[in-house]
Order: sequence, then structure tokens, then C-alpha cells
Amino acid sequence: MCIFCSIASHKIPSTLVYEDEKYIVLNDIHPKSRIHMLLIPKKHIESISHMSNEDQETIGWLFLIARNLGHEMQIPGYRLQFNVGKEGGQEVMHVHLHFLAD
Repeated sequence: MCIFCSIASHKIPSTLVYEDEKYIVLNDIHPKSRIHMLLIPKKHIESISHMSNEDQETIGWLFLIARNLGHEMQIPGYRLQFNVGKEGGQEVMHVHLHFLAD
């Protein structure tokens, strides 16, 4: 089982920024910015290149969660980033969206 699946199923303890029935958000343990959160669907999808057409809603919700976090945390500007595959900088093979703000 991948580390994000283990965190999402509470097999590995973690301090979550947000959780609902389908998603978790946590702070990156190696932040690249003052604010660096990872938005993660609980459904295991290896990467963007492994998505099926049925996954579009799952991925779309990541952007809405990012928008909501930005509003709630009063962050006026931020960057959203997907890394795809090892060659694209993806370190954990479970799709996740980086939310970065300085």
C-alpha cells in the first residue's frame, strides 16, 4: 500500500489540514515554500497519466478544495502543481496536487 493510501486510511498517523470522505490535505514534510500542502484523493490513482475519463470529477475537486483553502486561509495568491512520473519529479506514485504560497 502506498504511503498516501496508508495516511488516508489512518494506518499511518498524520496531522491533516482537511479531510472529507474522498480527500485529504496535509502539509508537505519537505516544503518548497512557506505554505506547501498536498491535496490528495483517497482513491488511488498512480499519476495524471494513469487517469481514466471517470477520474475527471475526482481531479476537478482538487482544484475546488484548493480554492476553498485559499479563501479560508486568506491566501491571495498561490501556485498549483502536478508532477507526473518520476521524470516529472513525482516522488510518491499516488496523484496529488501541490498547493504552494510564499
